[in-house]
Amino acid sequence: MKKALNIVNHASDFGNHDITTDIKKKLKENHPKAAELKQSAITDKPETKTERIIFENITQDDITSNTKNSSGSR
Repeated sequence: MKKALNIVNHASDFGNHDITTDIKKKLKENHPKAAELKQSAITDKPETKTERIIFENITQDDITSNTKNSSGSR
């Protein structure tokens, strides 16, 4: 995560880009059309709702500082 954050924080080419034909082509290659919905994937169980209060006090600074101080998958 530290390496990824370092790249994002120091890259000069991040941000909004004009949608060119080349960018559109690359997006389509990386994000193919979704597969047809299978009825077997649909559940009739009631929706489980998460209480918002659990996450109310988590800020972007909390996430960033904890991510920088963590280690794990590469």
